[in-house]
Amino acid sequence: MLKTSKSVAVIFLCAAASCASADDMTSGKALYDKNCAKCHDTGKMGAPVLNDMPEWADRSNILWSDVHEQHLDDGLLRDASKDPEGITAADMEAATNYMISIISKGQS
Repeated sequence: MLKTSKSVAVIFLCAAASCASADDMTSGKALYDKNCAKCHDTGKMGAPVLNDMPEWADRSNILWSDVHEQHLDDGLLRDASKDPEGITAADMEAATNYMISIISKGQS
């Protein structure tokens, strides 16, 4: 059953990532490198590691806008409306699309 669950997650993630253009991926990677990599490259604070596919298997139903809000609330990200170095919801979406593209490549 776990394999089916992972397959469904991969389909969802691939579909979401396919909506992003190459420019979006470039922007998303830059945003990921600046705002997300410090935790998602290492697992710091329990973050799922970007290239560790099993850590992402049960996360296909996440609303990324909720993740953005939670990361702001937890102080993991700064809000662009209050800090010019912060991240907007659109930035979060671009970084997330980049992450999804990496995750989906690892599942193929």
